[in-house]
Amino acid sequence: MKTTLNHLHHQHTDWLRELDFYKIELKVLNERLAEVAGANTAMPVMQQVEHFQNRFVLLNEQLDLLVHEVKLAEQALQEKVKSMPEHIDQKVTQPNEKLQADVSYLYKNIADTRFEFNGFLAKTM
Repeated sequence: MKTTLNHLHHQHTDWLRELDFYKIELKVLNERLAEVAGANTAMPVMQQVEHFQNRFVLLNEQLDLLVHEVKLAEQALQEKVKSMPEHIDQKVTQPNEKLQADVSYLYKNIADTRFEFNGFLAKTM
């Protein structure tokens, strides 16, 4: 299904804002994890701390890669806008379904991790 260049631009802008929000959220979750690690050094807790540290690192890496991909998609879109400025509000292009799927997957992965982490916090705090 074709979409407009204008719609894609707004979608990219929204994604970049949301990805920035998740970057901040992961920083906050890391800070909470550091509090748990400092307050409780029992082996089972430290194993869970390491588990979440690894998950947060992976999520941050995925976030960085996705931000880069969205920025590249936006640059390509801007080039297309320059070549056909009279068509920005006409359905002339296909959305990047892989990018949409990657963004959705990351959002779900972060939500699942947050849910699991909050359960861990409830048990240890």
